[in-house]
Amino acid sequence: MTNRDRMLGSVHDDVMDPSDRLAALRGELDRIDAGLRDALRDRLRVCEEVGRLKRDHDIPVMQPARVDQVTRGAREYAERNGLDPDYLEALYQLIIAETCRVEDLLVAERPDDSARS
Repeated sequence: MTNRDRMLGSVHDDVMDPSDRLAALRGELDRIDAGLRDALRDRLRVCEEVGRLKRDHDIPVMQPARVDQVTRGAREYAERNGLDPDYLEALYQLIIAETCRVEDLLVAERPDDSARS
């Protein structure tokens, strides 16, 4: 039995009060959400480094093959893990759009622009 199972009980647990069970489940969701936010923050930080690298070496921001690879990977993950592939693909399209927006800003910025601010 995992810690999660011990904390939350089984799905059919008649012993735990429904409001306590709901609170426990919401607590688990809050922890998962915090992890998602941290992962998105970390991903964007790496993407900022990618944007600076692209800027400094005149590499185009938009890399269709990479976008396809990431999107395909998301769909395949969804299929292997019982998630809706369209849902995960749409989520990744949103993440990629934000990444491209940030990279565009970094590429447009000259390295000496930040020194003037």
